[in-house]
Amino acid sequence: MLKEPGRSQYDWQFNFLGFPVRVAWGFWVVAAILGWSWSVSVDASFPNSPGGAPAVLLMWIAALLLSILVHEVGHTLAMKYYGLQSRIVLYHFGGLAIPDSFGSWNGARQRRIGPREQIVISAAGPGIQLALAALVWAIGMATGTYMELTGQLNWLFGTSLPIGEIPQTAIRYAAFNAIIYPSTIWAILNLAPILPLDGGHIMRSMLQLWNVDQPTHVAYMVSIGTGALLGIYCLQTGQPGGIMFLLFAASNWQAMQQGHGGF
Repeated sequence: MLKEPGRSQYDWQFNFLGFPVRVAWGFWVVAAILGWSWSVSVDASFPNSPGGAPAVLLMWIAALLLSILVHEVGHTLAMKYYGLQSRIVLYHFGGLAIPDSFGSWNGARQRRIGPREQIVISAAGPGIQLALAALVWAIGMATGTYMELTGQLNWLFGTSLPIGEIPQTAIRYAAFNAIIYPSTIWAILNLAPILPLDGGHIMRSMLQLWNVDQPTHVAYMVSIGTGALLGIYCLQTGQPGGIMFLLFAASNWQAMQQGHGGF
């Protein structure tokens, strides 16, 4: 399901921290679709804000680009540590960190990517993405800026963190919340034990470390069950991602029936 899209003349290509990055045109389309309703809602709360909903949407797209790019950089940095060269692709399903070949890092020997290394590589993406959200949230707290996450934390944990003041413009509001919200949600969803998500790779690697019989087959079964449950829950509660989780469950079922080695 999560495969690199074909190249086109509309792709944006550049280097970031030494890693080749390609942004496929589908990324912009899906980012705009996902962010439009939120942008209109935010703009309605700031009627005198310059730029209107289109300006908020541009901020959302830029924030989503940064968030997913940081996520994939986490993977590529971990791969580089283990001597594996990689590149980044952002597309309609999010992002991919694609290994190319073994190289050297500070002259180190090439290393085999085993279960322990795979856990580090898989966890690095969500980890650095959550760190980005925490950093932006800390800046917002330090500047007394209202952020939705603060209220949610107070509600969940019974804390009394200062809420802060609502910004004067929609752009400033979006600058904080459009980074924090997708970074947090994206990272948490990616940690679900479903192949080919990061959490699925972590689960399969842990099964291998525990010497579980047929770890990939067990990982498929867990992915099918988790994907189906999350998909049904999201559809029943009106949460986004329901269809995606059901598709993950279906793709794992198909891979298990065909006896594929895995994602």
